[in-house]
Amino acid sequence: MNRKSMITFTTILFLCLLIGTACDNDISEIENQNFATAIGVDYRDGQFHVFIQMIGLGSVAKSEGGEKASPDIYVSETTGKTFIDAFFKAYHTAQEKILWAHVTAIVMSEDVLEKGMGSVFDGLTRYYEFRPTPWLFGTKESLVDILSTTGFFNQNSLNTILHSPESSYEQSSTIQPVKLNKFARGFFEPGRTTYIPSLTIDDTQWKKNKKSEAKLAIDGAFFLDNQKYKGYFPYEKLKGMRWLNPDTVRASLLLPNEKSPEFIAVLEDQMVKIQPEKQGGNFQFTIRYLANGVVSNRMKNDTTNVDAMEEFVKKGIITEVRQLYQLGLEHDIDFLNLEHQLYRKHHADWKKLKNQENLLQENSIKSIEAQITLEHSGSFKNRKIKINE
Repeated sequence: MNRKSMITFTTILFLCLLIGTACDNDISEIENQNFATAIGVDYRDGQFHVFIQMIGLGSVAKSEGGEKASPDIYVSETTGKTFIDAFFKAYHTAQEKILWAHVTAIVMSEDVLEKGMGSVFDGLTRYYEFRPTPWLFGTKESLVDILSTTGFFNQNSLNTILHSPESSYEQSSTIQPVKLNKFARGFFEPGRTTYIPSLTIDDTQWKKNKKSEAKLAIDGAFFLDNQKYKGYFPYEKLKGMRWLNPDTVRASLLLPNEKSPEFIAVLEDQMVKIQPEKQGGNFQFTIRYLANGVVSNRMKNDTTNVDAMEEFVKKGIITEVRQLYQLGLEHDIDFLNLEHQLYRKHHADWKKLKNQENLLQENSIKSIEAQITLEHSGSFKNRKIKINE
């Protein structure tokens, strides 16, 4: 055999070995893989209960006719003395390898938060395949029900608040959704109060063909301080949070009040600054709020000029922030994260005061200042509302 023939034979042999090796590898078709999309964790009767949501690709992709198939959502439940023990038991009936890189939501029951989420957090962040960016939620509802709730128009759970909460938040900013990595930064940072949005199931608002259809909703938040659970509060008591969050996109106020409304103001482009000032041995805080807004709807046309409207908005915002602060005093929760301002800006003083029982008092807020500019009336952006001045 000459040199040229030898090279040709060697090349063919190499290709055969390569093809044969590839065929023998444990490679499965993509539609046969198990894609985990959400994880739920509960704790009851001395055991961890782990729920895994999987969604079939057939309910995600469109069929040949251009329509999506009926949603296929599988939810498993396993139990164990530890979170990891319960977690690994899911492999016993998995049928195919479970891929974890597509998990985009984690839901924990209130019982897990009360017990302490340290072991759960540790288990979720140690495994390399998990991404650090899933959305984090708490719930008082059944985790099976939460993970099985579908979206509109025959869409699966991927098209719900569970997996995509940011779009609805941009339209109406109430309680900001939180990702795992962002929560972790606050959870382990001294002097900081963190929260986890609460998911519930609302089966009263929407109907499909005159029949009630359940949809997910964020109805409040669970709060933690110093890595300890502090309690759950509904959204109605937490309205002041949106004025303290620089990431608030769009929030509305019905003014002067809900009993005798005259107009709706929608606030955008807001800025907030909290400044601590030392007063003797303690600190007082000045809160400055700045925002632009529009008048979305006027129930009583031409009865209130823009200056009066802006004053109503200022009073409404200041009232909600003060109510939130008062709620925190009653439940020993620093909703406004005033202590964290001391930790960041007056660290030496914070170290001396951090163990003081009454670090925050009734008079800890020196003042709340708001500057509001209302520019136009709803979609009629060329019609200024300063017409009655």
